[in-house]
Amino acid sequence: MSAFYDIWIGNQPKYTRLDNTAWQVDKTMPQLWNSLPGNSEYYTAYEDESASIILIGQLYESVDIASLMKQCAQYISGDASVFDEPAGHYALIVYIKASKQYHVFTNRLGTYHLYYSSIEGVNTVSTYYTGLAKNSSVKTLDWEGITGFMAMGFFPGNTTWLEGIAILEPASHYTFSEDLDLLSHKRYWNWSINPAVENEENLLEKFDGLLQEIMSFATANKKVVLPISGGLDSRTLAGVVAKQVKQPKSVWGYSYGYTAKSIETKIAKKIAKAEGIAFDEYVVPQYLFEKSATIADAVELFQYIDGTRQACMLDELEQRADVVVGGHWGDVWMDDMGMVTMNETEFFKKKIVKRGSDWLLENVCKPHYANYNTFLKNYFNNWNNQHSHIEDKDFRMKIFKTDQWSFRWTVPSLRMYQAAVMPVLPFYDKRIVDFFSTVPTSIVQQRLFQIAYIKKYHPELARIKWQEYDANLYNYKRFNNRNIFYRIVKKIQRSLKPNNNISRNWELFYLNDAGRKNLEKILLDNPAFAKVVEIEKMKELLQNFYDYPTAANGYRISMMHTFAVFMKTVFND
Repeated sequence: MSAFYDIWIGNQPKYTRLDNTAWQVDKTMPQLWNSLPGNSEYYTAYEDESASIILIGQLYESVDIASLMKQCAQYISGDASVFDEPAGHYALIVYIKASKQYHVFTNRLGTYHLYYSSIEGVNTVSTYYTGLAKNSSVKTLDWEGITGFMAMGFFPGNTTWLEGIAILEPASHYTFSEDLDLLSHKRYWNWSINPAVENEENLLEKFDGLLQEIMSFATANKKVVLPISGGLDSRTLAGVVAKQVKQPKSVWGYSYGYTAKSIETKIAKKIAKAEGIAFDEYVVPQYLFEKSATIADAVELFQYIDGTRQACMLDELEQRADVVVGGHWGDVWMDDMGMVTMNETEFFKKKIVKRGSDWLLENVCKPHYANYNTFLKNYFNNWNNQHSHIEDKDFRMKIFKTDQWSFRWTVPSLRMYQAAVMPVLPFYDKRIVDFFSTVPTSIVQQRLFQIAYIKKYHPELARIKWQEYDANLYNYKRFNNRNIFYRIVKKIQRSLKPNNNISRNWELFYLNDAGRKNLEKILLDNPAFAKVVEIEKMKELLQNFYDYPTAANGYRISMMHTFAVFMKTVFND
């Protein structure tokens, strides 16, 4: 059973997601339909004589739904200048009966996605993009959006695969008429930074208190699963979860690697053991083509299709957990962006634009959109100029990654979890955002703040190797994989072993006979895809990939596979 709670406002929908129930009328507001996964745990409806409200998703603090609707109504009417949104992973839909208007509120970082479709006079608001796309009477590819996707791996701004369908942006209030014409859009919250004058000890204490508060509420009375890696973010949360959960048996940890000898799973096992968390380790199976339809319906192809290893764990998650705790975006808050040695343009070229995207832009985008290069430059420069009031350029680039990359790439990948259970996202909580808006870059750079936190509050975890440095948190600065002598030793060790290690998803899925056969079928035997990308170009790319399976070619193949699945799903069916 999935944890997708889909809504549809408009004409009767045709398509449902995964194993959700058939669309049914929801009388909470006009033209409203819902498609639920068999229960209503994360779907809350309420109404009185003046208004009605739907909350989809999970709050991370106690909020009375009637009071929340009243607050929304006051903000809508202009009685309140600020909308103090609750913390959590959710979206709000409010209907004001007197004006017959719909109001949609997205949360601070836009983690629960909604879309607005306006095509040929038919207007719709929904959480289910694939259904909107397939339902459209006219399907015109949006080449600005696709150009951004090919270049960066995520769609820019509010663009999607198709013209006429836009994603609703974060921290926003949208107003729609009775006929679902878009009347207004404005942000109710904007970024600002206020570096603290407090010492680091006080900041560490505040951070720990926040994590404890968030996790105790979001995981209360639930069976919790924690994916654990060899890094610091899941390690941080493992320490918090182990202290919060009253019944240790209700917490389960897991990790997966490409082989049984994966260093990631070895480290994760030690972390789980140190905290008394039940743990299982897995080898990533050849699941991609078998689960392709499920992946496409979950991430809605806003992330490359082979990038969601969570898909191989769906059955286990569904059977053993109520919620899955994700450490996503902790590394952004608790590190620097490297802007000491770069300017903004260099950051965009080196950190955002993907290696391998040059071929995609020249051969896929340019034939349909000649101004692709100018568009990409203007997109980033315009965004950067709009946020020039943030003087700390390192934090400004964190905002870019959060408002753009996270919103359009990371969050779709989190929906892969939602194909089984609801994700809990502590590092997306608005209180965490507010907190790190006060922490100077000098404190968090090079993960120093997070390392200090783990040493102080979870010292047993600090003694376990950090995969990135191949050393624990007490001596990682001495002999590590940044050290020239260390690299020499490791290079000698690797030379004594056969070099057949798989370290990336595309290597696992594509570099075998079955993978090649499936790739050729979706890329070459796909009438809709052949109309936008020449088959000869695809044959050339495939041959080059198998002759030279580099990271750049791997990215190109992943993106073409994703594009081809979208065309087959939306245009061929």
